[in-house]
Amino acid sequence: MQSRTSTLRNLYFARTFVQIVWAVLVIKGAFCPGVTAALLVLYPLWDVACTLFDLQSASEGRMILQANVALGVLTAISIGVTNGSHPTYAIASFGVWALAAGLLQLAVGLARRKQLGGQWAMILSGAQSTAAGVAFTLGGLSGKLHAKDLGGYAVFGAVYFLITALLLQRKLHQQPVESV
Repeated sequence: MQSRTSTLRNLYFARTFVQIVWAVLVIKGAFCPGVTAALLVLYPLWDVACTLFDLQSASEGRMILQANVALGVLTAISIGVTNGSHPTYAIASFGVWALAAGLLQLAVGLARRKQLGGQWAMILSGAQSTAAGVAFTLGGLSGKLHAKDLGGYAVFGAVYFLITALLLQRKLHQQPVESV
């Protein structure tokens, strides 16, 4: 259990860092459509990579994590296809992904809550991602949102990942060390 907790903690710290960097780049890159397009495709692919890493040691929520991988790949393709001709549709695709991924994250957080603890921030993050996804989808379809508007979403996600990583770190310090 300690190994799983440590693995998740490290993953969540990495996600925090990458999401902050992504948010800065997407906000700054809003003036360069090519960079912004690449960043929009990379975000769900980063989530896929993290989920695949998570799957290596996950015992809870495996089917949910697998669904998240498929969703992220399909989203990256959708964003890549729509971004050149209809950038607002790319935002809407990102929104649909955020909504669905938020629901999946909420489910995984609930599944992990009893086993690992320290998941309340992931549960809140899933709920917020779901709500943001609705807003991004509607904003993208109406042409009212732009890629730079997604930066705040990544920052909030990073904060939730950081909180969860710190909670897991605290749990690791409270547990006796496993014998090898």
